[in-house]
Amino acid sequence: MGKENINTAEYLKSLENIIQFQSYVLEHIHDDFSVLFNIISKSLGIDAMLTYSCTEAGMVESVVYNKDVSNPAKYNTYLNAGIGRMFNMNHNIYSFPEELPDDMREEIQKAYEDIAGKEIVVCSGIVESVLYSVVLILGEHDTDLGIEFNDCSDMFLNSVHLMMESRIMTQKMRYDSEHDLLTGLYNRRCYFSKCKEEYNMLASVGIFFMDVNYLKKTNDMYGHDAGDALLKKAAESIKAIVCENIHGFRMGGDEFIMVALNCAESDIPKIKARWEKELEIVNEKYGMSPCSVAVGTAFARGSFQIEELCKLADDRMYEDKRRKHNCR
Repeated sequence: MGKENINTAEYLKSLENIIQFQSYVLEHIHDDFSVLFNIISKSLGIDAMLTYSCTEAGMVESVVYNKDVSNPAKYNTYLNAGIGRMFNMNHNIYSFPEELPDDMREEIQKAYEDIAGKEIVVCSGIVESVLYSVVLILGEHDTDLGIEFNDCSDMFLNSVHLMMESRIMTQKMRYDSEHDLLTGLYNRRCYFSKCKEEYNMLASVGIFFMDVNYLKKTNDMYGHDAGDALLKKAAESIKAIVCENIHGFRMGGDEFIMVALNCAESDIPKIKARWEKELEIVNEKYGMSPCSVAVGTAFARGSFQIEELCKLADDRMYEDKRRKHNCR
């Protein structure tokens, strides 16, 4: 076989591999990045892929996919100059790490140290007011697959944009389906989902059923914007103590629920006191039209039905509401 025929055969084989690779990427465009990273790390010689997404509030979520580590590592931080340089809306290829701006190189090395002598690709974009960036650390590719990064860089980088945009949109839709638009707390739908899938299987649980006092009167006298302000104050006080083991929900209208997971009975008055203090802080912060909230609590350990516990907390909340109305 002549040299020309060998070159043609190699070219056709390379083209076939690129087409197969492209088909695979497009087939899994909506999957989790972990699925795709397994193949692209081998076929394109990518040692690591770092993804960054930044909200309008300046919070940055980063995920590190490493070919030598089975599970991706996730980090949260705030926007800084080094990370900010990654969101420049361009594709940039750096032949050596030394070509990177110092602060950007430092941020990349915080996530993945082994970049010495390696080519680095940075691409970024924006979707739904979320800035995103993907950093690729190139290493040795599988020669049997016959795919060089430069042979399919445009296709792959365009696919990266589609993958990031798909992921951000999916996250946003999931967030919107689980959260109340006005307050940012979990919504009623999320509460019932967690009751079914999680809360009834806890070793113990504490329920705090809350109701904002005088909401209808405020709406009638001052308008719904004033009423919404009361709801936001109540939500802010709840958010101040929400954590991994304390969840907050707006159930609709003037009703809120907090759920304390695997707590002790002695924790209930402590949590209630913390929340009451936070409500005082919120009212002092915003001044006029203080937010008054009635609350009832219930606790159970071992075998329990979350619905019955919630009903008990609801009844106790109405007792508290009557007391506060009588004292007004």
